[in-house]
Amino acid sequence: MNRRLSPAGLIVAVIGFGLTRVTVTFTVGEQPLRFAFAGVVPLTLGLTLSAFGVALTVGSFDRRYVRTTALWTVIGTATMFLLVVLTLMGSGVDEMGEIAGVQWQPALSNFLIGGAIGGALTGIYAAENRRQRGELKQQTDRLEILNRSLRDRVLNAVLVIDGQIGILSERDDPELQDRVVETVQTQSNGIQRTVEDVKHLARTTESARRGLDAMDVTTTVDRAVDTVSEEVAQCSYEVQRRPNESVTVWGNEMLVRAIEHVLRRGTDRDNGPTQVSIAIEYDDRFAHLRITDDGAALTNSQRAILEEGTSGDYDDPASGFGLNVVRLVLDTIGGHAETSDDGETTTIDLAIPLASTGTHPGRSTVRAADSFGVSRVEMGMAVVASLVAGVTMGVVGQATSGVVPIIGSLYGSAQPLVGWITHEFHSVVFGLMYAGILASVPDPYAEDVRWCLAVGMGWAIVLWLVAAGVIMPLWLRLVGEPAMLPSLSLPSLLTHLIWGATMSVLYIGGRTLMDRETASSD
Repeated sequence: MNRRLSPAGLIVAVIGFGLTRVTVTFTVGEQPLRFAFAGVVPLTLGLTLSAFGVALTVGSFDRRYVRTTALWTVIGTATMFLLVVLTLMGSGVDEMGEIAGVQWQPALSNFLIGGAIGGALTGIYAAENRRQRGELKQQTDRLEILNRSLRDRVLNAVLVIDGQIGILSERDDPELQDRVVETVQTQSNGIQRTVEDVKHLARTTESARRGLDAMDVTTTVDRAVDTVSEEVAQCSYEVQRRPNESVTVWGNEMLVRAIEHVLRRGTDRDNGPTQVSIAIEYDDRFAHLRITDDGAALTNSQRAILEEGTSGDYDDPASGFGLNVVRLVLDTIGGHAETSDDGETTTIDLAIPLASTGTHPGRSTVRAADSFGVSRVEMGMAVVASLVAGVTMGVVGQATSGVVPIIGSLYGSAQPLVGWITHEFHSVVFGLMYAGILASVPDPYAEDVRWCLAVGMGWAIVLWLVAAGVIMPLWLRLVGEPAMLPSLSLPSLLTHLIWGATMSVLYIGGRTLMDRETASSD
């Protein structure tokens, strides 16, 4: 299913941001060395944690991955808070109100930052471990399907051929010879198809994605219908709705096999379907194959295989060896399936990603068709581009209006070092949000350089109007600093445009270079 923004990542961002705000405020008056260790280092760590929370929100992480990381961040923060409180109580602090005194606040905040980061790292480890187990499971599924395919199809076909040749050797009957030859040819064709399937099943998911091609969806469906119609005489197949124009999707020969498995669902049982209808529709991202039959309803295990990717018993006909193949193919091409049952008919909706010019699931750094968000490689490029753009903007801004210390004042300190750290943090957060914007639009726009540059400049103007023009002066007033509202000036607009141009050019250039290197390596 399509993934959307994960609000759990914002929990991590808020924890990191809130704790750093307290840290700087209560260490301003310290000596430089003490301020560096008690203020600047925790500030940097806390803002990094906050930016990481933003990355979890806009990135193409699985929801469970984000929730696990956020949960452990909260646990780490809460655990450290409890330990600090118990330590203070054990040290003779009788009244809880004294814990909130100024002398304890920076220490408490720093301890909590350490606990939050420790929890986040634990969550990342747990989430990565779960993700790797999922990848290993998917590869195991491939091997199981490969083994079943060879065992069931090839060995059974060989046994049939051997039996037919044995009969032929015992009788001299021209009519029997013709039937045996036909049977042998059929089984031989089946073996040939199985060997072709093995070529795709033996690949890793990453390798299989690189081998995908653009296929016309109507032609693909017609091929599957023709094949199954010849094999299943007792069932009629009809394509009731077709697109009026050519619609291409990502796939390979296994996509045809997957559709065949859905079409022949349950035809080997007494209560199998007699009528199967297919409707081909499409939206801006997927082609939808809605296959409806009047056979027995799907079992819970079959629904789990198609909708959730749960592996079925490969030797249990009720679970459906073919449905495991369907799910494996959908995972490879970035599609998904939904099922419904009205009591009389069962519908399986296969959502297959559309093939768009310049976008390939195995080569492009643009998000996969079944996900939302910024890939890890893109996030790395966005962070680097934002840091460079932040330096460029800061240098120009400091030279024209001396804005860097003012940015530090938002966090309780007008020291230039604090200003630069917080300014770079803002740059990274807004750069990640820019990457998230590009990841939320259709691929033709996300890969159009002119459109991406326009979005970068437009995003810079929005930040000038809203962040610098309204939010920043309001924030300064809240911390006791005088500020004009709204605060809009041409030098500020210039620095924001420089930031937008630098960040978007570096980000788009890095992504284009990555696409070219990936394509050339294939």
